[in-house]
Parts: sequence; C-alpha cells; structure tokens
Amino acid sequence: MAKGDDALRRKKNKSLRKKASRSSTVSTRVAAIIASKKRRKSGLRRMCQGMCFSLPTPDDPFNDRFDKDHNLIKNKPKSVAKTESLPVEESPKRVTGGDGSPESLSKFLIMCVKEIQDAWVKEGSFDSNVSGFLLASSWGIEFWKSCRFSGLDMLVKGRGDCLGREHVAWVVSTASDMVAGMEKDGLTIANPFLLYIVPSHEKAVQVRAVCKPLKALGVHTVSLHEDASLDHQVRGLKSCEPEFVVSTPERLIELVSLGAIDISDVSLLVLDGLESFVKCGFAEKITAIRKHISGKTQTVAFNDCSARESVSLVKTLLRGSVCRLSIDDPTTTKKALKV
Repeated sequence: MAKGDDALRRKKNKSLRKKASRSSTVSTRVAAIIASKKRRKSGLRRMCQGMCFSLPTPDDPFNDRFDKDHNLIKNKPKSVAKTESLPVEESPKRVTGGDGSPESLSKFLIMCVKEIQDAWVKEGSFDSNVSGFLLASSWGIEFWKSCRFSGLDMLVKGRGDCLGREHVAWVVSTASDMVAGMEKDGLTIANPFLLYIVPSHEKAVQVRAVCKPLKALGVHTVSLHEDASLDHQVRGLKSCEPEFVVSTPERLIELVSLGAIDISDVSLLVLDGLESFVKCGFAEKITAIRKHISGKTQTVAFNDCSARESVSLVKTLLRGSVCRLSIDDPTTTKKALKV
C-alpha cells in the first residue's frame, strides 16, 4: 500500500471516529473534557479557568484581564430580594423574658395567634379596623411573657366576669406555645396539659370555638358541659387524648368521679371568672378540682377587680408568690407578690 493511501485511510478512520462519538452517548466526564477543549480552541474560557490557567498574551502581557473582571463582579452591588413582609401590627416584637433577658415572640406562638385570627376573618367575624390585629395586643404579649417565663401563679384582673375571645385567643395560644416548648426540650407531656374551667356551657362552647383552629397545628380541644350526653363525653375522652380540656365544674367533677378523665398531672389550670363561680355556688367544686391536681401546676385566675366575694377563693387557689396582671392596663404588671 502506498504511503499516500495510508494517510488517506488514517484520515478517513479519524472522521469515522468523530461521527461515532457524536452519535453515541458519552459520559458526563468525557462530555466536560470535550467542551473544555472546544472552549480552549475558541478562546472562550470560564472565569475559574482564566484565573488558574490563562497565559500572558501580547494584548495582556501581565495577565490581569481576568482579575479586573473578577473585581468588577465582586464589587457589583447586590440586588435586594423582594420579600413579602407582614403588616406592622403583625410583625414579631422584641419583649423581655421573665428573667430580664430579651426574648422574641416564638414562631409557634405567632402561628397560633394568626391561625385563630385567620379563622375569624374567614368566617367574617373579625374586623381589624375595629378590633385591631391580635399580634398587636400589648396585654397578650405581657400575658405570654409572664405565664411562659415566670412559672408563677397569676391573678389577672379586669372589668367583667369573663374574658373576651381576644383574651382567650392569647391564653390558648400561650398554652400551645408552652406545649411546643416542652416537646422541643424532649419532656413528657401529660394529657390534658391545659384545664380551662368556665362557669357555663355557653362559655365552654365559646372557648372551644376559639381553640378549634389550633387543631390544624396539632392541638386538640374537648369541651365538657351539661348540654351534652355524659356517655357521649365518656366515649369521646376514651377515644382521644386532648391537649386542652374546657369544662364546667359540675361536669368535670362527674367525669373525674367516674374515672373518665385524669387531671392529676394538669400543667396549666385556667379559671375564667372567679366571681361567676362564687355567684353560681361553684366555689367548693373549684376547690375540689384544685385538690385533684396533685402535680406541679401553674394556676391562672381571672377575676373582676371590683369583686370582693371571691377574695377567699383566690387565697385558696393561688399559693406562694403570685404574678398580678391587669387587663385594662397591662403595663402595671407586679410579680412575686403574696396574695
């Protein structure tokens, strides 16, 4: 075979290999090598390749072209990403913890308050222009701070027998945040965690309605009152382990005596309207309920500031140092006072 024919054959085989490589699927590594070779031949390189492997040229004898481009990119002002911010009233606030250290509203607390408010907006029973945003409540923030970090029994005074639903929203959201905090710390939580005592079945239904949106966040609530069948409530308590229980004193005593519910390890006891309990003749039942709670519990009692009939009941329920809070003026919080 002549030398010229051999050269033609090698050239033909090379072209055949190129065609085969284009038609066949190559690995990622081989494809990267081929792409890098093409860039070198065309004079187009990546920034990192220019910084690491570029050589001096007559146009750039000191090889500083890529450094200049790098500095331009480095000094280029960064664009600020647009983020959807909460309204001013709903933005998290900085508050002070019970030990004097700065604490910000927890994310879970904000989620609970917003979940309740969104449910009211959806049902058309909430107007921010009239009521204002729940997260802007100075009383709610002060209550959460005192209840969450002090660990003391609380006496909350206001004008009226029972709490409004805005105050109830903060109470149950604070309790939910306490549950989330204990779970985060790996502590065992006994059910029910919150025992919310109300003077009437109407009030029990109202409190249960406020707690209902929290079910989406994993907090279940059961209401116990005389208008429902006792057997139905017994079966309901056996089928679930609610974190919150809202009950009237009479029905709770019945269920405890039947062994349908165990309240010995309740962590948070809320008494909504001590004056109403005294007027309805429930003072002895409230005292009996408190005696059934043998574990370490935090008691929060709401009382009318003008009521004198409930003074003896307050002294029986709240022991040791007590944190006092006013609904009308939350800035006048007094802590570590004897009842």
